[in-house]
Amino acid sequence: MNNSGDYRVRRGVRNTQNIVSIIFLSLVALMALTFSIVLLIRNANLQRQEDAIRSELDALNQEGYYTEAEASKLVEDAKEEAAEETKNSIRAMIQQKLENGDGATSTIRSLFPDQIVVASSGRYYFFPILDEIEHHGFGEEDFEFDENGFLTYVGDDSTVEVKNGIDVSRFQGEIDWKKVKAAGIDFAIIRAGLRGTTEGKLLVDDFFEANIEGATENGIDVGVYFYSQALDEDEAKEEVQLILDLIEPYKIKYPVVIDVESAESDSARTVDLSTDDYELVVKTFCDMVSNAGYTPMIYGNVKSFTLLMDAIDVDNYDIWIAYYGTPLYYPYHFNIWQYTSSGRVDGIDGDVDLNICITDY
Repeated sequence: MNNSGDYRVRRGVRNTQNIVSIIFLSLVALMALTFSIVLLIRNANLQRQEDAIRSELDALNQEGYYTEAEASKLVEDAKEEAAEETKNSIRAMIQQKLENGDGATSTIRSLFPDQIVVASSGRYYFFPILDEIEHHGFGEEDFEFDENGFLTYVGDDSTVEVKNGIDVSRFQGEIDWKKVKAAGIDFAIIRAGLRGTTEGKLLVDDFFEANIEGATENGIDVGVYFYSQALDEDEAKEEVQLILDLIEPYKIKYPVVIDVESAESDSARTVDLSTDDYELVVKTFCDMVSNAGYTPMIYGNVKSFTLLMDAIDVDNYDIWIAYYGTPLYYPYHFNIWQYTSSGRVDGIDGDVDLNICITDY
């Protein structure tokens, strides 16, 4: 009986072990199957992602998208094309301006609207337009010529009132000032004298007395100017004293002007003057005129206020700018504008300088 019981016990143990083994193997098989399924699913997902990416890349390529290298090449090509188009556009504009009769200086100026371009002695000089200096504020369409050849203001600023004027010297000869007044001239700036460009001798204009008396007798307000070739402070004082002696008997309503221009000659006594030299002469002249009770003014062209003087250094004085034609190229403030040297006025034989004044003197 005992043997039979032990056998049954041993048999039961073996059965239990077999069952455990079967269960364990089943679990291992199930885990392996699960892992295989996970791998299959993951591989399927990866394949789908790869297919999707390939499909997207195909679509991008079909729609014109490029690799980084291709994009860089396209950018460089676009830059070259734009540069070529710009060059051709500029060349076409220059060609058109020259064919229309615009001079080289005018054409170059149009290419640099933020700078003042000055031509001198075969070279071009460029000066940035400064906001620190007061600008005149007039637009390109603010002035027009009337039927008499006089420049008139046609802008919208009702406070702007211009007066017509001339400046004269012995070159105009004898003047019929009654006819000049009847022609609509309000003021005249009369040359008092000059200093010689080589020897530096002071000279009184031959027609000064006749001109100032003829103008004032006919109700034309007058100012005077002096063509300066002073080298230093002492010579500037000599010039002012000559003027003060000349104008003492007369009523001078308009400014007393120093004419600052470079003499276009290698033998001119001012050929080596620096900007500081010119400015010292100008300031000496203007301060002495002001101390004598008159209004000082500086006359010059665009070159005068760029190459000879720095405009910002003389900005506190009244300015008489010479620029022929419209619109006015000079951007800064002015009081009188000499707009032509070939004007015609009844009572004067030949050409005469015409001016407008925007300041009530």
